Amino acid sequence: MKLEGKTAVVTGGGRGLGRAICLAYAREGADLIVASDVPEENLAVAGEVESLHRRAIPFALDVSDGAQVQAMAEAAFAEFGKVDILVSNAGIQRRALLPFSDEGEWKRVIEVNVYGAYHCCKAFLPGMIERNSGRVIIMSSVSGKMANPANSSYAVAKHGLIGLARSLAAEVARMGAKAVTVNAICPGIVNTDIMTGPVGNIAMLSRLLGLSREEVWEQVYKPLILQERMLEPEEIAAMAVYLASDDARGITGQAVNVCGGMVMH
Repeated sequence: MKLEGKTAVVTGGGRGLGRAICLAYAREGADLIVASDVPEENLAVAGEVESLHRRAIPFALDVSDGAQVQAMAEAAFAEFGKVDILVSNAGIQRRALLPFSDEGEWKRVIEVNVYGAYHCCKAFLPGMIERNSGRVIIMSSVSGKMANPANSSYAVAKHGLIGLARSLAAEVARMGAKAVTVNAICPGIVNTDIMTGPVGNIAMLSRLLGLSREEVWEQVYKPLILQERMLEPEEIAAMAVYLASDDARGITGQAVNVCGGMVMH
């Protein structure tokens, strides 16, 4: 198993990509802190992890609150002694054309996506630097590499997370922790609630454009993807396993696309 004896924190771990990463890590031998702002989802995923014979702590928090993130870190250290892998995955989006956007909602996207990653990295990186061992994986998006009309706050946040990953990779190396890696994953269109759910992107565009959900997929999204398909969460989780493993010890400061060919840079 690639992650045997490791402990991982996964924010946004109660559903979608986070749940898939938690389960993939458990199958590879890791113990988990399953963290999100929905307690019942954390409990459910923790139960799934434990059914795979790994330990799991569910932790409810708002990652935009630094005090809550620090409390999670203290709970993780108390239970496991150390954290080897941080997956900063928690994120939200609020779609609107910028001239008609709500300032509070725009700021909230930045607070959860960017400040959430900031608080998590600040809480867990010092221990990794001290041990010269650890993996930080920040969930960005292809929206961090391209325009996303009517979703500017999300695009700004995801562009920023790539900059954060690259800057942190350089910082930890210059601090002497050359075995600690920091990378971003940039998923494309994935079959999760944020895309296919009742209030997801496809449903939203269906209402705005007066098209059926099937027409939105065929006319708007499918032409953007070379493989002409939606990815599954497990495909992103496989990359998260790889980047967390010793096999990826030479990869740091990268923004890795898992997108079926939507972007190539």
